[in-house]
Order: sequence, then C-alpha cells, then structure tokens
Amino acid sequence: MVDTIGLVIDQSAVNYAMDFMAEVSAKINVDLERSNEFRIMGTCKNMKVYITPARVHIEGSLPKFRYNSNLITLEREEPGLIIDKLSSILGLPLREAFVTRVDIAANIEVENNPRSYFPYLGLLKNFDRNIRKDTLYFHQNWTSLYFYDKVLEAKKHKDPLLTPDLQEKCILRYEMRFKRQWLQYYFNRKIKAKELYGNASDVCCELIATWYYKYVDIVKSGIMKPRFDMSKNGLFMWLLKDYNRKFNVLKLIEACSEKGDRRAARLKREVVKMLKERDYEEGNMIEELNTKVFNCTEVY
Repeated sequence: MVDTIGLVIDQSAVNYAMDFMAEVSAKINVDLERSNEFRIMGTCKNMKVYITPARVHIEGSLPKFRYNSNLITLEREEPGLIIDKLSSILGLPLREAFVTRVDIAANIEVENNPRSYFPYLGLLKNFDRNIRKDTLYFHQNWTSLYFYDKVLEAKKHKDPLLTPDLQEKCILRYEMRFKRQWLQYYFNRKIKAKELYGNASDVCCELIATWYYKYVDIVKSGIMKPRFDMSKNGLFMWLLKDYNRKFNVLKLIEACSEKGDRRAARLKREVVKMLKERDYEEGNMIEELNTKVFNCTEVY
C-alpha cells in the first residue's frame, strides 16, 4: 500500500566524503535546462532527483519504479527492496534517509463507475472537500485524501499493465498523502526510510490504520441503486420511490390539494400502492465500499 515516497539525505548520513553534485548527478538523467551551478535536477527512471552540495532529495512512485505501473499494490517487503535498488544505483545509503512524504494507496475494484460514489462521500472534519475534473479531494495542510477512477487515469498515462480485461473493470483508487510535517508531528520524530517496510514496521501499520480510519470518518449517505424496468413507467416508479426516501410524497399531495378533494384522495391511494411494489433492486454502494476498504487493510 506504500506508493509514492519522498526522501532526503544529507552529508551527515554518508560515512565518507562525497561530492553530491558530481557523483550523484553522474548516475541520473540530468535536466540541463533546470540545472545550474547551485543545484542539479533530473530523474532516475520515474523518480525525481534534486541535488545540492548539502543534500539529495528523491521523490516518486515505488511501484512505477519497479513495474512501470501503480496498478500493482506492493507487498510489505517490496518498498525495502526498491529503496535498496535505488541506493545501489545512486551510491547513497537511502535506508538512513529521512522521509518527506509517503502516500498510502489501494486500487479497489467496485461494482459501479468510481465517480458515482463521490456524492455519497460527504464531509470530513477539518478537511476541505472538492471535486476537480475526475478526482474527489479532501485537503488539509499536512495531509490529503484522493478518490478517482484508476482505469481512466491509467488510460491517460498509457499504463503498460492496463490490459483489455482491466479496462472493462471499475477500479476506484483511494490514496492518502502524508507530508513531512504530519509525520514529524504524529510520531514526534523524523521518520527514516527503513521504518516504512517490513512486517514489524510500526510506522507502516500506523499509516495504514490512519488511511483506513480517515475513510471511516468521512460522513456518508446510503443510496438506492438506479435499476428499474427500461420504460417510462419503470423510470417514473423508481423516481417516485427515490423521492419518497427523501421527502414524504403523501404530505406533498396534501399540501398541493384542497381539503376534501376526491382526486387527491384517489391519487394518494394509487401512490401508496405503487410505493409498496418492489420492482427495483435496492442496494447500498457505501456498504460495499466500506467492506472493500476494510478488506484492503486485512490483505496487506
């Protein structure tokens, strides 16, 4: 569930004299337009690398580094293997690097279009809720939550692991981003890269628990699945029942009619009869999502 991470390492973590600007830059693809005598910027595969004489900052998705895709969820030990691989490439002891960012994420196969869940994920205390393009955001200064259609995003980026079978599926991605300030405040210390992986990683367990419980804290509302007979009458019946879940249809009829109106009385009898019929399938998409988010933590 660990996805994107940010790491920073300075000269004090290296046990020998090392010229970051010369030695590390020789092992990356340098962006000449953005680099100068004071800083060097470039990439190591998908990882962004920022070098100054005093420190090196690295940031990027670990699954994309290993698989060229984050449609795959890493196993508990994999972040350590990837960090060791990066260490070998760059010649840096990255296990000792401090974490400046970590994203916990899961790709959740759901029954409906991922965007159709957005209206039923309501407010989250102390977070700003916003929908931009195809993503639902819950934003705070030090942490953010994101929900979006993973298949749609993978198509845009031409993900090499997006098979025809996967393109037919509905996959909702839920990720939570933890910034350096949050990590230091929550754990009361700076977190090192080596604390992010392994079965005994308390830090990783705490982050996954926070990922889950922040989802639980979102105010949610259940819904009725819009399935009905494909006719005008079928549509009307479903709309009537959906409206009656939110408002009292019988009181509406009373408010719009004169006292003793026989047509209103007849209409109320017909409405009551229609409301008793169950020619639709009722379900709760939020209960489905609740279960699947919880299952992600159990599997990991």
